[in-house]
Amino acid sequence: MGGEGDSPSSSIDSSSSHPGLSSTSALSQPRSRDLTTELRLGLSLSPSSLEESSLNSRSTLSEKSNQDQPPTFFVKVYMEGIPIGRKLDLFSHDGYNSLIRTLCRMFRTDISYPDMDHMPSNKTHVLTYEDKEGDWMMVGDVPWELFLTTVKRLMISRADKC
Repeated sequence: MGGEGDSPSSSIDSSSSHPGLSSTSALSQPRSRDLTTELRLGLSLSPSSLEESSLNSRSTLSEKSNQDQPPTFFVKVYMEGIPIGRKLDLFSHDGYNSLIRTLCRMFRTDISYPDMDHMPSNKTHVLTYEDKEGDWMMVGDVPWELFLTTVKRLMISRADKC
């Protein structure tokens, strides 16, 4: 294949006079924004206006996404015997009945709480919650709105241990 200049690994000569390929200019000097391209295109952008416009577009996008989405309130739910907790959005429920139904499907178990008519058997579970003071309370003992303001996390325990 010939001489040293034909080597595939030396396809770019380091002594090239092209400014874009010069290794010393790209690494040793800080990059400055060249606005000649933008000016030729009819854009009058300066580095400060670029930063302001990107900040404005980011805040506008985050404001729009926050307005479109309903508020959420996620808490962790743990079940006795299961090492990993699951997250649950309490604002997606309208009361204790909806919460209990979701948890029964999520953990595939029966959960009883004080408003239910039947007494818990040894196969059912009870739902407790930790409030902001660190006390464990039975779910259903307080009105739903008060529950939402005080709950930190939920725990499903076997009924025969409570």
